[in-house]
Amino acid sequence: MSKPFDSTLKQLMEAFAADWVGVLAPLVGLPADTAVDPLDADLSTVQPAVDKVFRLRSPGVGILHVESQSSWDGDFPDRLLFYNVTLERRYGGPVYTIALLLRRDALASNLTGVVSRRYPDGTEYHRFAYTIVRLWELHSEKLLEAGLGALPLALLTDDAAPRLPELVAQFATRVERESPNQETENLLLTCGYILLGLRYDKEVIRSLFSGVQNMHESSTYQAILDEGHEKGLREGRNEGRNEGRNEGRNEGRNEGRNEGRNEGRNEGILQGEQLAILAVLQERFGTVPPEVESRVRATDDPVRLQNAIRQAVRISDPKDLQL
Repeated sequence: MSKPFDSTLKQLMEAFAADWVGVLAPLVGLPADTAVDPLDADLSTVQPAVDKVFRLRSPGVGILHVESQSSWDGDFPDRLLFYNVTLERRYGGPVYTIALLLRRDALASNLTGVVSRRYPDGTEYHRFAYTIVRLWELHSEKLLEAGLGALPLALLTDDAAPRLPELVAQFATRVERESPNQETENLLLTCGYILLGLRYDKEVIRSLFSGVQNMHESSTYQAILDEGHEKGLREGRNEGRNEGRNEGRNEGRNEGRNEGRNEGRNEGILQGEQLAILAVLQERFGTVPPEVESRVRATDDPVRLQNAIRQAVRISDPKDLQL
């Protein structure tokens, strides 16, 4: 699983173990109120660390292993088998293995919930079963009612997409109201912000969180904004230099560079907003009608584009987009 989503999910599962088990335990037939103790997930003597492992306590027994995946990996089932056997050897069993698929890109034809090994004559000599959880198929409302640590998952489901601004507001309100301290609140808000990157463009996410006042208290969030700002400036400078040099040959080098920088920055921002709108429409509806794409790309008013980003997560048909 790719960074930064991997480290973000591990951080959430570590800090809010009970909340995550409350959501995942019933999916493998365990009581939702099963207590757990986080275990060392490092199997480095034979293989890199797994995502997260918990020892189950009453009323559950055994080990719960959660392995997240956000992109296609043909070896994923075999790794799950290896981790399962290695964890049982180290900690005892039974070991319940969950393959948590974070987006459709992680689907592979060999992800069936079973790994079977057979002799040449077809006789099965080994059978390993694991549970597949497709995050996008879960219900956002149920996740919003779960423990605080599982709340960010509610923003990544299919049924959350049509009313994402509303759910982000609910998520932020609950986090701000129930977090025991500022550090926990900042962690949850920032994790929600980062994990939305699994499905949505950065500009869309930034727009969704623009009204969450306490996000600005998070140093991690500020670092994300600073990184994006610096990237935008670099791209603007590069485009500006190129255009400025060309204009400078005819109208004067200094004046051309200044105008080029400004035009480069503005053009980069507009293109980013246009791409954000098209990305949301593509994610929600599968395709974007050519006439809608043409209207989006032809719009150069920043205010209209920002309004269109908010529309894109709510409308029921891409042709309803107003520009």
